[in-house]
Amino acid sequence: MSTSSYGESRATHGPDRRRSIQDILEETDEALRHGTRPGAQVWPTGFHLLDSTLDGGLRSGELVLMGGTEGAGKTTLAVQLVRNAVRAGRHAVVFSFEHESTTLLQRLISLEAAMAATESGQHHSAAADVRAVRAVFEAEDPDRRGLAHAIARVPYGVEALTTVQEYAPRLHLHESNKTTTTSEIARTITEITEKAGEPPMVLIDYLQKIPITGWTGLEIERVTTVTETLKDMSLELGCPIMAITAAEREGLGAGHRMRTRDLKGSSSLAYEADLVLILSSKENVVSREHLVYDLGSIKRFRRWAVITVEKNRHGLGQVELEVQKDFEHGRFHPEAKVVDEQLIEERVFTT
Repeated sequence: MSTSSYGESRATHGPDRRRSIQDILEETDEALRHGTRPGAQVWPTGFHLLDSTLDGGLRSGELVLMGGTEGAGKTTLAVQLVRNAVRAGRHAVVFSFEHESTTLLQRLISLEAAMAATESGQHHSAAADVRAVRAVFEAEDPDRRGLAHAIARVPYGVEALTTVQEYAPRLHLHESNKTTTTSEIARTITEITEKAGEPPMVLIDYLQKIPITGWTGLEIERVTTVTETLKDMSLELGCPIMAITAAEREGLGAGHRMRTRDLKGSSSLAYEADLVLILSSKENVVSREHLVYDLGSIKRFRRWAVITVEKNRHGLGQVELEVQKDFEHGRFHPEAKVVDEQLIEERVFTT
């Protein structure tokens, strides 16, 4: 850990971890007597079946990895999990190496517009999509009356903005770049924790872009060091850290279903992670029998993504859930369900 700037100063970010069993028993008893949770803190994902699989949600001290092929919706799902946590009253921070803060905000407003339309009994398509919300942000306002007035021009824009404003103080967006080291990530998390009174849920998009100052070694060794540091950080700062991960190029080839072994730096990722989620487009992972007799089914399957819980230290693993895509509104439909169809180990149908 000496190659990491965070590792050199990590003692300043967390308490002494050494405690006797007697200490833990006394702390647990005191917590129960005061009506507080003695074990790990839990951040709900907002997808009920996923939360059931994870025994409540993401836990403090966990390193969560989310992998998937390009375009599968990794960032969309991860941001939605963060949104669900802050909507439930928790705090969160997103370190984005991929998108500007305004881009993520536009997705959130569109997501909330779709939610508002559904809650009012309308189909989600009646709400402003991401393109409509983006147009509001990119156009000049001739009336110069501000965002609330401008967003009212799109369907369910007012309702969406009102909802975002409710959790806005609890959700932090960090526009990350080549200077955003693990030390900077730790500093930001600590600062939020001190102000909020609790650790935030953390999203990093994505892990392989976290730099190490002055690093001259092999790329796989850098990824290993970063992964180990993030795991230490989750334990010491008492928060779940969810990191989107890139795949090795060969893991994206035709005829192959992505697994943990296909993630870039897979050996260290698999060892350090507490939870690994792999996101796949459903049409790429269903068994051949569901395609050969009804080629029209592939159009239906394209509307769904499969979340595979590949590793879960605190619950069930190898669980397959599916969620319906609504990328037009920057989200997945909030109700997940168990996959009914037989899935394959390797893809047998490509487009």
